[in-house]
Amino acid sequence: MCGEVGCNATAAGPTLFAMMDGMSTVPPRPAEPPAAAASSALGRALLIVGDRWNLQIMRAVFAGVERFAQLRDELGISDAVLSHRLGRLMDDGILDAHPYSTAPPRNEYRLTDLGGDLWQVFVALWSWDRHWAPWAPARPTTQLRHLTCGHVITPVFGCGGCQAIGVTARDVRTEVDAPLLVDVADRRSRRTAKGDASGMDSTSVLADRWSTFLLAALLEGNRRFGDLQDRLGSISPVTLTDRLAYFIDNGMLVRAPIVDGARRQEYRTTPKSLDFFPVFAALNAWAARHLSENGRSGLTIVHSAGEHLLEPQYTCNACNAVLRRADTDFVTSTAGR
Repeated sequence: MCGEVGCNATAAGPTLFAMMDGMSTVPPRPAEPPAAAASSALGRALLIVGDRWNLQIMRAVFAGVERFAQLRDELGISDAVLSHRLGRLMDDGILDAHPYSTAPPRNEYRLTDLGGDLWQVFVALWSWDRHWAPWAPARPTTQLRHLTCGHVITPVFGCGGCQAIGVTARDVRTEVDAPLLVDVADRRSRRTAKGDASGMDSTSVLADRWSTFLLAALLEGNRRFGDLQDRLGSISPVTLTDRLAYFIDNGMLVRAPIVDGARRQEYRTTPKSLDFFPVFAALNAWAARHLSENGRSGLTIVHSAGEHLLEPQYTCNACNAVLRRADTDFVTSTAGR
């Protein structure tokens, strides 16, 4: 049976979407809209990367897994699902197919320049998982090596505009444009792919739109239920309650009295949720560079220290050099295997 994209054979598979946890399946859902359907550049970016299988495929390709069979075996994904997701990623300009065999026809799926520029996003996702989700498959054994100095490193997030290092969510302020608010309220932005309380990895957040926008609203400083509901537009009280509970169960939020002794409570971010900020910042910058005609993503992130736009940048903790994709490599350690 041929599972390659474009093969005429009918590929058998469980459904068009399966959760990462244990590879259990869920009923098929309606086809996703094209990325161009979103109103803002960041909304379009989320339509591309805000899918758990897409994230896993791109992460594997960044690590050098490029052939169909290798991707299928690495991810435990069916031929049908993999073929569908690869086709979508090629349609969105993230991957290209490069033939390496004609009999039978076989392709390698490589990152385009557009896809390769998502590197900062995947460094941010990897960094968060390594710290907060070490139980997740492959995370403990994947390392980032800086080829320039030769060290296995821990990348340090900062701002390229002023060369500051150690920039966090507390060092910035955000401004939201109207088109992004349209994307928040639009039904196209609603996708339920969150896991359960048994474990949350970075894809559990980014692949669920309400979780993504909720975390963004929380990082803006919105803490009360009513404020969050107003910020998220058409989110229902039931959905908001569900996502807040999910975040609390997984250590992303804590409930606390608005004032000491008060019965009313608010939702406060934790170090775990604050550490997700570089993911947002990197994806937002990518959207502004590649998916916007005017250089605006829909979300403006200002580095408060210099009152300038934040320019996401990673530096090496071993030699302090600025990290670039061409000078780094994700490597898999065999220790403990």
